[in-house]
Amino acid sequence: MASILVVDGSASVRETLRIVLGPEHQVEVVPSLDALSPDHPRPDVVILGVPPLPRDERALEAAIERVVPDVPLLLLQSAADVQAQRLAPPNVPVDVLAKPFDAHAIRRAVRGLLRSAAGSVAAGAGSAAERPYLEAPFLPRGAAALLRNVLTADVRVIGLEGEIGTGAARVARALHLTRGRRGAYVAVDAARTTPGTLARRIADAGGASGATVFVANLDEADRLVQSDVALLIEGANAEDDGAHVVVGYARDLADAVADGRFAGELAYAVTTVPIRLTPLRERPEDVPALVDLLARDLCARYRLEPVTFRPAAIERLQQYLWFGNVVELEAVIARTLVVQRPSLVEAEQILFLPESTPRVTAVPVVPAAPVHAPAPAGDGLAALDLEVVLGELAHELRNPMVTIKTFAQHLDSVLADPEVRARFAGLTTEAIGRMDELLETLLDFARFRAPALRAVDVQQLLDRALAEYAGELQRRHVDVERNGVGTVPIDADEAQVLFAFRSLCRGLVPDLSAHTVLKVRGAERGVELQVRTEASVAARLAAWVEPAAGDGETPPLMWALASTLLARNGATLAVRKGDAESTVIRVEWPQRN
Repeated sequence: MASILVVDGSASVRETLRIVLGPEHQVEVVPSLDALSPDHPRPDVVILGVPPLPRDERALEAAIERVVPDVPLLLLQSAADVQAQRLAPPNVPVDVLAKPFDAHAIRRAVRGLLRSAAGSVAAGAGSAAERPYLEAPFLPRGAAALLRNVLTADVRVIGLEGEIGTGAARVARALHLTRGRRGAYVAVDAARTTPGTLARRIADAGGASGATVFVANLDEADRLVQSDVALLIEGANAEDDGAHVVVGYARDLADAVADGRFAGELAYAVTTVPIRLTPLRERPEDVPALVDLLARDLCARYRLEPVTFRPAAIERLQQYLWFGNVVELEAVIARTLVVQRPSLVEAEQILFLPESTPRVTAVPVVPAAPVHAPAPAGDGLAALDLEVVLGELAHELRNPMVTIKTFAQHLDSVLADPEVRARFAGLTTEAIGRMDELLETLLDFARFRAPALRAVDVQQLLDRALAEYAGELQRRHVDVERNGVGTVPIDADEAQVLFAFRSLCRGLVPDLSAHTVLKVRGAERGVELQVRTEASVAARLAAWVEPAAGDGETPPLMWALASTLLARNGATLAVRKGDAESTVIRVEWPQRN
C-alpha cells in the first residue's frame, strides 16, 4: 500500500482526499509543510494544495527540498499558476490537477505518479531498497537531514566521519544507487592500498565517468595514496560527468594535518560537506527502529519468516555499548535469526558474541495425532486442530461481542447519562482489549515454525511465566509453593516453551480457587503444577485428557496452544486428579536414549 502525504490548508480538502484515496493507499494529511520535520518518513507521493504553502514559490522549493526531496508531486492547481518542474529534479514525476476535480481524476493522477515513480526506481537499479540507508534510523537524524540536501545537488565530494562500523560503506553504495549513476561503483581501502592502485581500479571498472568511488580509512593512508585521492577529487570537480567521491575516515582530519600526517589541501576538499556518523552507543533511542529495519532486510535476504522482538529484547539491545556500531548490530541480529530461528525474539535468545552461539541439535520428529482422533491414555493432549481453533475462538469472542452489542442497542440512553457513558467506555474498552489480546496471541502462535533446540531450564521458564501473573495470584490470595528440586537441562526451543507456559498460566490462573496454594514441583525431566479449581474446571480438563469419560469436550484454547507447542518440542502435557480435590498438570520430556 503506497503512502500518500496530503498538504493543504483546507480541512475539507484534507478529509476529502483521505476518504477518496484511503481505500487504496495509506494517507497522511497535514495543513502545511512546516508541520513536517526533516526526518519525517518519506512518502510515495505528495499532494500539494492551493495556494502553495508557503505562498512564495522559492520558499516552497526550499521547503520541499528540506522535508520531502525527490518525491513525486501532485499540485492541486492550474499548470499556468506554477512552474511545476522547478519543484523536483528532472527524473522525479510531477503532475497538476486544478480544482474542481472529481474522485476518479484524483485517483487516476495518483496512480499515474506511482507508475512513473516505479519506472524511475527500476531504472535506478534498486534505489528504493537502498534509500532507508540514507535516512534515520540507520543514520543519525542530523546526518540524514544533511544528506537530503546532498541528494538534491550535484555535490561531487562527500566526507563521512565515523568510527568503525558506523555504516560509511553502506551509505556510499546507497548514494550511488539512489542518484542513479550510470557508471561503476568502486570501493578502495586507503589503509591497505598502494600508490597508483586507485587509478587502475577505476580504469578497470570503465573509467571515472558517471562512477562513484568510495575511499575508506582515508585518515590511515600514506601521503602518496593521499595524493592519488587528491587527483581523483580534482578530476571529479573539473569534469561535467566526473566521478562522485565518498571518503570515510575515523579521526579528526584537522588533528592529522596539525601532526603533519595528512595533506591540508586534501583535508579541506573532503570536509566540504562533512557528515558525522554518530556512534550507535550515543543514540540508543534509535535502536528499536533500527532493529526493525535490519531485521526486515535480513529476513528477506535469508528467506526467513518475519520476526518480532519482545520489549525486553529491545531494551537489552539498547543497553549494549555497540563497539562495532550498526555493522555489529546487524551481525548480532543476523546471527540470532539464523541460529535461533525465532518468531518472537526473547532477550535471552540474542547472540551477542560468535562464541555464544549454542549447539543446535537435531529436531526430533514428533508424530501428530490424527485430526478428531483422541490421544491414547497417558500420552498427553491431542494436537491442536481446526475444530479447537474455531470452537474456542468463537467462545472467547462471544462474551465481549455481547457486551459491545448490548451497549450499542441502548446507545441513546448511554449518551444521555454521564455515569452510564463512563461505564460503557470502561466495559467496551475492556472487551475490545480482550479480543485484541486473543488475536495477538494467535498471531504470535502462528509465527512459530520448527523448533531451534538448545539446552534450556524449563523450570526457570515456568517461573518466568508465573511471575507475569503475580498480581492476579495475589488478588486471589493464591500462594506459590516450590519444592526446590531443579530439572536437568532440556533440549527445546526456549521461546516456544515459554509461550506454552504463558498460555498454560493464562488459561489456568483465572480458574484457581481463592485462598489456596499453587504447588510447583520440579522433576528430573519436567515440572508439575498442583492446583485447586472449581469442580467443573477440573472435570473439563479430565474430560479433555480422557474423552471417553466426558462428553466430547474440546480443550480451552490457551491450553490447546500450549499442548501443541510442547508436543512440537518433544514434551507431553498430562492432567490427572490429585489428592484432596486437587488437579495435577504435568509437563514431561522423555528420557534420553
